[in-house]
Amino acid sequence: MKYNMFSIYDEKAKAYLPPFILPETGMAIRTFSDCINSRDHQFSKHPQDYTLFKIANFNDDNGQIDQETETIGNGIEYKQNQQDEYDEPQT
Repeated sequence: MKYNMFSIYDEKAKAYLPPFILPETGMAIRTFSDCINSRDHQFSKHPQDYTLFKIANFNDDNGQIDQETETIGNGIEYKQNQQDEYDEPQT
């Protein structure tokens, strides 16, 4: 089966975080978006500093890794406005 390898670039560290593997790009976007929008995750504090990249394809049948760099998106693109859970609904 073919998988995609992803990494997140940290602009302030000028480095890529350790890669992770998922079968679909949409799954990586969902994971990255969840981190960006989680109040407890470091990405949520400075979303503009983090960018998701696809860095390679991985074939688990033969162990082959083919480099393929593609920018998926910056954290600020995935940041959602969140209303405090204790706020009163606006009428």
